[in-house]
Amino acid sequence: MIGLIQNELVKIWEKKTSWIFAIVLIIILIGGAILEMKTVPQYKGDDWRAKVETEIAELEKKLPSAPTQESLWNNGQEYKYEDTKEGMEETITRYQQNLQDDVSPYTTSWSNMAGGVLAMKSLITLFVVIVCAGNVSSEFSDGTIKQLLIRPHKRWKILLSKYISLLIYSAGLIAILIVAGYVISILFFGVGDFSSNINLYDMAGQTVKMSTGVYFFKSILYYLPGLLLILTIAFMLSTLFKNQAIAVGIGIFVLFVSSTLGQLIQFLAENYTWAKVLIFPHLDQSVFLLQDKILENITMPMSLGILFVYYCIFMILTFWFFRKRDVSI
Repeated sequence: MIGLIQNELVKIWEKKTSWIFAIVLIIILIGGAILEMKTVPQYKGDDWRAKVETEIAELEKKLPSAPTQESLWNNGQEYKYEDTKEGMEETITRYQQNLQDDVSPYTTSWSNMAGGVLAMKSLITLFVVIVCAGNVSSEFSDGTIKQLLIRPHKRWKILLSKYISLLIYSAGLIAILIVAGYVISILFFGVGDFSSNINLYDMAGQTVKMSTGVYFFKSILYYLPGLLLILTIAFMLSTLFKNQAIAVGIGIFVLFVSSTLGQLIQFLAENYTWAKVLIFPHLDQSVFLLQDKILENITMPMSLGILFVYYCIFMILTFWFFRKRDVSI
């Protein structure tokens, strides 16, 4: 089995797209960090509170003589909103709220990890779907499946080795995201405080304070069940369809409509109990970071249980169909 897995991993990494996806991920992380530096105030000192208090004092000195937005508009002058009286008042209010909440307004390595780096999860999911949906179907398209099946290995072992290799590849992409994201964050924003706070907002609009580091790793952890299910669906499609383009196309379609269907099903669940066990609302487990229940009374263990049932169904269908599939050798 280990030899089969190694062989499948070699085949995955032999494809240029597998490397391109990893490189694209790193490039986008760098681009996101550059954009963050240009759009968000930066401060790499140790005492951000003192810096904010200094900023507030300077703004309060400028405030009495600052022109209003209306006066500048009436005079036809070009201006930046942050230089107007209204803009300064907003900035002062925001800074005061930062001090009150103990949340730094400046980007640090961990705040970037909790923001820009986490945003790349959806990109990883897309890359995983493309690779998984084309894994088995490409073997049929290229005719290499015949060479694979003449080996003295049972079909289920061959398919399982492919599935495990895809899990390893997906884990590799997540590792690249975390490691590259952290290195890039340090290079651009310095070493931040793991325990620095971030303000989050639940479905009711209430503020939830959480450590940026804890939030990042919890988000990654809660992301994994949904990724596993989407990976499994894509792998199943790859087994069901001999045409790689069809398998990948359907896999991407399922990925993009899943969030929309999830929201639609939430409305249906208000009137129909059966809608609560449909898969799509449960793919995003990150909602449980800020709330205990979804769909009125579904807790996280219940949601994971529903996903587990779907996972078993998809895996059984995948292996059953592959074992029964007629392949002329």
